[in-house]
Amino acid sequence: MNPLLTRVRAAEQATGALTGLFLLWPEPGIAELCAMLDVDFLVLDMEAGVLSRQDVLRAIQAVTGRNTTVLVRVPSHEPSHIEHALDAGAHGVLVPKVDTREQAELVASYTRFPPQGRRGVNPVRASGYFSDVPGYLARANSEVLCLVQIESATAVEAAEAIAAVPGVDGLFLGMGDLAMSFGQPGVVTGPAMDRARERTLSACRKHGRLAGAFAYSMDAARTYAAEGFEVLAVGNDVKLIREGVEGLLRELAPVRGTATPEEATQ
Repeated sequence: MNPLLTRVRAAEQATGALTGLFLLWPEPGIAELCAMLDVDFLVLDMEAGVLSRQDVLRAIQAVTGRNTTVLVRVPSHEPSHIEHALDAGAHGVLVPKVDTREQAELVASYTRFPPQGRRGVNPVRASGYFSDVPGYLARANSEVLCLVQIESATAVEAAEAIAAVPGVDGLFLGMGDLAMSFGQPGVVTGPAMDRARERTLSACRKHGRLAGAFAYSMDAARTYAAEGFEVLAVGNDVKLIREGVEGLLRELAPVRGTATPEEATQ
């Protein structure tokens, strides 16, 4: 069973959301560290990050055996990207910029083997390096996750139609691009964003899909969880390292006799 699905079903009897991180750097040790800390899910980001296919494979290998779901944000809708991520053993994919039902139907079809979809049969690592191809083929369609990103005003309008597509397991709001689409770059709050969350969450509830979002702050994470979002990304490796170093330098400023990071940039 996909670990994320297991946790979501367990969480139905409790409260709160599952939380995870995006990883932008090609360092499998970071993925391994996060999995050791029992992060609910990791998104290996091939769209915004600098990860190659080999980097994705190494990161997936690093967390094997841990109770952390590994998703790959593929760089585009191309079937080869989606199939490679799943063949490497990812639990699912996060597909960016899905604006219409037709696009959702295509990307969902690439995540499932026939007759439910059109995924090619080459599950190299996913089948234990071909040690159990029949077993993997029998269970894969019910275990892989296909999450599609709602990142534009057009996608918000089509949210219900997208959520209705068989094989789409959830909708995930990409707040940065969504804010840009609404003409408010960098501002992920306000009435338009509130309506986008409401409409997306309603579509997910109606069709039994997972509702996810990227939370830019802890306050946002708390708000989204209270609204009913089940899957929340709360940061990425680059941002966390920067914030950690800034915090350390702030504490060390009296010792070093230097300005704080804030003062140094003024």
